[in-house]
Amino acid sequence: MRNAYITLILSAILYGSIATIAKPSLNTINPVLLSSLIYLIIGIFLTIIIKITKNSIKVHIHSLKLIFLDSICGAVIGPILFFYGLKLTNASIASILINAEFLFSILLAIIILKEKHGRTANLGIIFIFVGLIILNVKIDNLDFFQNNNFIGNMLIMGATIFWALDNNISRIVLQKDTPIIKIIQIKSLIGGLLSFAIISISNISLTINIFQIPNLLFLSLGGFAGSLFLFLKGMKEIGTIKSVMIFSTSSVFGIIFALIFLKESIESWRVILSLLVIIPGIYLICKSS
Repeated sequence: MRNAYITLILSAILYGSIATIAKPSLNTINPVLLSSLIYLIIGIFLTIIIKITKNSIKVHIHSLKLIFLDSICGAVIGPILFFYGLKLTNASIASILINAEFLFSILLAIIILKEKHGRTANLGIIFIFVGLIILNVKIDNLDFFQNNNFIGNMLIMGATIFWALDNNISRIVLQKDTPIIKIIQIKSLIGGLLSFAIISISNISLTINIFQIPNLLFLSLGGFAGSLFLFLKGMKEIGTIKSVMIFSTSSVFGIIFALIFLKESIESWRVILSLLVIIPGIYLICKSS
C-alpha cells in the first residue's frame, strides 16, 4: 500500500509538470501541432509495446465508434483548447483550472449516465465553482472579458468540459471490458492523426526545433501517458477516493514548477485561497461517489 501512495504522488508530480513543460514550447510550436505530436508519440509508443508483448486484443465495432467519439473530445478538441488557453495565461493558473475536470465529470455523469449524487456532492460542486470564481474574477479590472488571461482561462475551462466528456465515454467503453491500454492507444492514434489533418488543411507550420524533442517526449510519455498509467495503477490498490485526493495535489506541484522554472508572477493570495476552496470540493465530490 505504501508503494501505491508513492506511485500516486509521482503521478501527481508528472501531471502537474504538463503546463510548465508545454508553456515554453508554445512560443514556437502551434497548439494544434503540439497536440498532434503528443498523441501520435503516445499512440506509436503503445503500439510498439503491444506488438512486443504480443498482447493483441480485438475491439468490438460498437466500442470503436465510442472510442472515435472519445478521441474527438479528449485527444483533439480538449488538448487544442488547453494549449491555446495555456498560451494566453499562466502555467500556474492552468494547473488549478484543470481541476474543473472533476466538476464537469460528475455533472456529465449525472446527465449522461444518470448517476445519482447526494448533498455532499452538491456542496463539493459549489466549493469548486467558488474556487474558480476567486481565481478568475478581478473586481479592479472591469475589462476582464477582453483580457488575454481571462480568455485563456476560459479556453482551459472549455478543455476540461471535453476531457470530462472523454472520462464519461471512456467509462462506458471500459464497462464493455475493453483494456485501458487499448483505449489509450487507439484514442491517441486517432486524435493525433485528426489533429494532423487539421494542420494540413490550415497550412500550419510544421517547424520544430531539434532541441524541443526531449521536452516533447517527456510531455507525451511522462506528463500525459505516464501520469495516467501511474494513477490507474495506484487507484487499483487503494481505491478511487484516496487516489483522486492525492492526484488533486498536482495543482500544487504545477504552481511550484511554474514559479521555479518559469518565474511566473502571480497573485499568491488568490491562488492559495482558490486551492483551499477547490481541493476540499474535490474531496467532497469523491466522498459522495
